[in-house]
Amino acid sequence: MPCVYENIFPVSNGVTVEDARHIFSEQMQIHEKATFVGQPHIAFTLARDSDDYTRDAQFSLINKADFQGAITIGKDTVLYSDDNLAFENRPVRLTAVQVNKGASGKITIGDGVVMQGTVVVCYQEVNIGNKVLFGPKVTIMDSSGHPVTGRWGDDDAARTLSAKVTIKDNAWIGMGVTILKGVTIGENAVVGANSVVYQDVPDNCIAMGNPAQIVKQLDTAS
Repeated sequence: MPCVYENIFPVSNGVTVEDARHIFSEQMQIHEKATFVGQPHIAFTLARDSDDYTRDAQFSLINKADFQGAITIGKDTVLYSDDNLAFENRPVRLTAVQVNKGASGKITIGDGVVMQGTVVVCYQEVNIGNKVLFGPKVTIMDSSGHPVTGRWGDDDAARTLSAKVTIKDNAWIGMGVTILKGVTIGENAVVGANSVVYQDVPDNCIAMGNPAQIVKQLDTAS
């Protein structure tokens, strides 16, 4: 059977980011010097298994308290959600997911990060370092989102695999990149536009392609 998904949207129905900082202060730690251009789409999501979707979709089990410390945004970080850039853009989307009765995913965004329409879907942990630059429309997922085989069972959520994603300081992630579960992007690394990254990118390297491959070692002495 399909999973039941429930959502809490901190920024919605006239509730601004400034409002959400206070209403969801235990769930989101947002530095006072973080900047928001436009309104991001933020969600706390409960994915729960069901053996009777029609029955289980009629009641709610999601609890705001289960998402304590789910999202952290650092000093001087900019989340750009307006579509007025030279390239097509979209709202930044940050989703922390709890599976059944487990711990929620945790999204940590460091200081001086620039996110332009970046999507983060986090079942376990996504850790973004300091001064990371994202081109428009990057997607980061620390989970496959569903089991690879044997889908449509009553334990799909429980069998969904996840693994921490880490993006280290000063990395540059090009437009349209997709970063998959378990990946570490090294310090000062560059990922070319529209690449799909499923393996680690070492420090001071340039990677590009689908799947992304290392194409150059940066000269850090220059």
